[in-house]
Amino acid sequence: MTTDPEPGELHLPLALYRDAATGEMAIPAAEVCDLLRNVVGQWLAWERHGQAELDPQTVALLGGALAGLADQIDVACIAAAS
Repeated sequence: MTTDPEPGELHLPLALYRDAATGEMAIPAAEVCDLLRNVVGQWLAWERHGQAELDPQTVALLGGALAGLADQIDVACIAAAS
């Protein structure tokens, strides 16, 4: 059962995988990038609707940092696959 998040609350589905040999949990890089970009989008939406607990400049800086990190992960994965 899925419920809509309350203002200031974020629900993000993740695909988690467990390594059968080690038991370690892993998240595909594409999922991590989607997660980071969804967080940025949600922060910006909260800021637009006056629900952000941070000032607009801080939201923009943090959002830019997360988006940049997602871009770096994408580039690293493309380089590794090439």
